[in-house]
Amino acid sequence: MAQGEKGGRASRVRIWVGLFAVAGGALLVGDPAQRGETALELVGRWWPWTLLALAGLNLLRSAVPVGSLIGPLALGAVGVVGLVAVHGLQAHLVRDQLAPALLVATGAALVLSSDRTGLRTSWTRLLATGDVVVPPSVRCPVTLRAVLGELRADLGEVRGQVEVNVTAIAGHVRLTVPRASTVQVNAQGALLTRLPTRPSEFTRQPHSEGEFTIHVLGVCGAVSIARV
Repeated sequence: MAQGEKGGRASRVRIWVGLFAVAGGALLVGDPAQRGETALELVGRWWPWTLLALAGLNLLRSAVPVGSLIGPLALGAVGVVGLVAVHGLQAHLVRDQLAPALLVATGAALVLSSDRTGLRTSWTRLLATGDVVVPPSVRCPVTLRAVLGELRADLGEVRGQVEVNVTAIAGHVRLTVPRASTVQVNAQGALLTRLPTRPSEFTRQPHSEGEFTIHVLGVCGAVSIARV
């Protein structure tokens, strides 16, 4: 199980490194000095807007199911292209900036939506918001991380003794556990992190469906637990 997890993580790293290498090579071919300088100027000019757009997208994903965003985003993209065509934006801006940006976004979406194997025991959301359903056959410990984002993990189908390592760095991790389960929270590693307001509620249940031991490492984050 551990080997499968390491292999899956290594595969994802190779995918991202390969995509970066291909994109960088395609950008720099022919005139690397000039194109590299142009890319740095573009990043320096647009990085605040990129962060704002990412924050807005995460807010939408928190309130609306991801599938419901596909149609509006597609219509919005078509509308932007239409506005560009109607108002006569310079063609080289569309060719040199808008089209590559759309291509990069499409590639990133394809990579992020790649199929995951059932061997995973670790999930991370970095600058993103997402849901995770932890399979019943998961092997412990389960690792959940949210860094500048939100991770909603459904542990409702997991039974037995489960150890969960939670990391919330300026992020929010929301755990869903069975209603008749025993939960123990160890928060010695939490600093300026909001935890369940009444930890005493999460005590041993008379007919427990599972035993969850949750270790929290957090800085300026939040961890919440819901029973279903």
